[in-house]
Amino acid sequence: MIVSILGMSGMDEKKESKTTAFYNCEKLGKKSGDYHNATDMLLKNYDDKFYFLGTKKAIDFQKKLLDIPQNVEFIEIEDNSLEDIFEKVYDLLKQSDKEDVILDITHGFRHQPISAIFSATLHRFLNKKNLKIIFAKQIVEYKEYEYIYLDNYLDIVQLSLLLTGFIRTLNFVESIDIEGFETLSFEKFSKALLSNNFFALEKSYKNLTATLQRAKKDHRFDHLKDLFEEIEETLSVFRGFKNLPIYKKYLIVARLMAEKNYVLLSITYLFEAVRYYVSEKFYEKKLVSKRYWENNNRYTINQNIISFVTQKSLLNYTKNYYDKKDPSLYKQNAELFEKIEREYIKLKDLRNKLTHINSQENMEGIEKQLKVQLDAISDIIEKDILAQMKI
Repeated sequence: MIVSILGMSGMDEKKESKTTAFYNCEKLGKKSGDYHNATDMLLKNYDDKFYFLGTKKAIDFQKKLLDIPQNVEFIEIEDNSLEDIFEKVYDLLKQSDKEDVILDITHGFRHQPISAIFSATLHRFLNKKNLKIIFAKQIVEYKEYEYIYLDNYLDIVQLSLLLTGFIRTLNFVESIDIEGFETLSFEKFSKALLSNNFFALEKSYKNLTATLQRAKKDHRFDHLKDLFEEIEETLSVFRGFKNLPIYKKYLIVARLMAEKNYVLLSITYLFEAVRYYVSEKFYEKKLVSKRYWENNNRYTINQNIISFVTQKSLLNYTKNYYDKKDPSLYKQNAELFEKIEREYIKLKDLRNKLTHINSQENMEGIEKQLKVQLDAISDIIEKDILAQMKI
């Protein structure tokens, strides 16, 4: 399927005689030679269905200039409407479900080729279409043209959209292949991060960093370097991530999710960061038996220990003491435990507001509360207050 925009070249109107120019078609794999215009070149070199878009004046001009075969459909467009050509190009591409498409933007008036490119880029982005955009650039004024592909520019536009979306959301939609750029590493990173798969996250972060480094050295992507560097800065929190304790990993991701407006995800990570921090510290202090630690799932362990810290409940906890069953543990550490309890209860309440869709709380208020909780729990973990526990 060939789609092209019609112009008004190919005739000397003063002399009322047809003119030609040399078109170098080597890069297209077609016959170079003298043609009246780009439309003439397409008709003589491609055996396909043609859709020519133009104003009534341009269509009448081409019908007078060229021998038009049966496989050509003319589509009239409004002279000064960006929307008209955008919609008509998009509709044409949409109709060509499984066909390869060539869009020639050599001719046209002022805004028309630009509008067609926007339409084609959008369609390619949404539908992963095998689309080639060609253009005959002028080598010698009115005498010689050389055809080139604009696919690389289209790739850059599409890639910039994908990267910008990734910076804002940390999500990367599946896309068509872009030569020389490994989009798969972005997809794998997004899936690992948003599914809480930290093992895959550590591996995919390494691969994604390598992809960015290669792309920064590729001159074809020079215009995207600012985006590459912004992504590297955003993801710099994952440097050394592999060697951190689990609760610090959760804290890092909680902050990142809050920055990207994934409020419920951020609260969930922060909630688990507190629980893991407390249970890890109890194990380090040998306040949990090794047997119990190894033979129970972490949810049960975390739940029992946080219940003791926040509710002073010894029912599920004291039986798992390591040699000691001293109920004075809470009294000795009441100030530390109460600080954790206050923040944990606030965080639990904040999570319930979202998970139960509390219509009385606006999002701005919840986001402010989340920021306060992030700072408070970061303070607990970064200062490692339970290192001071008395046993």
